[in-house]
Amino acid sequence: MFHFKLTPELRKELKDPLGKLIRGEIPKPYLMIREELERARHVVTVGDVVTENVLRLGIKPSLAIYDHKTKRQEYSPDIESDAVIMTVQNPPGTITKALLNAIKKGFGLAERGRKVYIKVCGEEDLAAIPAVLYAPEGSVVLYGQPDEGVVLIKVTPECKLKCGRLMSKMEVVRDGD
Repeated sequence: MFHFKLTPELRKELKDPLGKLIRGEIPKPYLMIREELERARHVVTVGDVVTENVLRLGIKPSLAIYDHKTKRQEYSPDIESDAVIMTVQNPPGTITKALLNAIKKGFGLAERGRKVYIKVCGEEDLAAIPAVLYAPEGSVVLYGQPDEGVVLIKVTPECKLKCGRLMSKMEVVRDGD
């Protein structure tokens, strides 16, 4: 098995949003993008606060990835539903094979109409990258930019290429090395 590990250089690069940053106090950013979310093929949320706020709009994400933490503090969002729930291990600063597999499987289920929630034991901060890679075009991926707003990524071929490049810059660590 292996996992991808964030490098210090890439950590700096990822300070910039991967998509469009919608600024404002909650719930304003979510209200501003509501129509885009309603039109999207799939809505993917990364993070507890983002998931909870999208649900408050009455929109159920096709795929929600969360870790019961916000800003490194424990957080218990109101996000349980009738979705398929998967649990994966994913340490901070990494993207594990388990997370990749869960996201890939999640989109397979989402394409068949199921809602999928991936509960991450560890940290889900980098999950937007593989979510974009596996999401069908026409989907949107949302993640929070702490103290600034929410980032909306429209899944396009160009965006997939960018996320593929980001993954290729990560250090590949073989478990047991």
